[in-house]
Amino acid sequence: MPKIFFCGESASFNETDVNATTVGELREELSLEGDTINVNRTIANDDHGLRDDDRVAAVKSNKKGGNAK
Repeated sequence: MPKIFFCGESASFNETDVNATTVGELREELSLEGDTINVNRTIANDDHGLRDDDRVAAVKSNKKGGNAK
């Protein structure tokens, strides 16, 4: 059971215990279908393995950053 640092709806990473050992399993466990998943600042495929202390961010595909001009 990996202990990761997860950033989803918040702006910061929170220590999170998960049962998932891959990004695909994490999608199911945390209901992240459709989100882009970054592991340690790199976009990860569903078969990417998770390890203790990974920094995992879920990015909604319908969100945009920056200021409107």
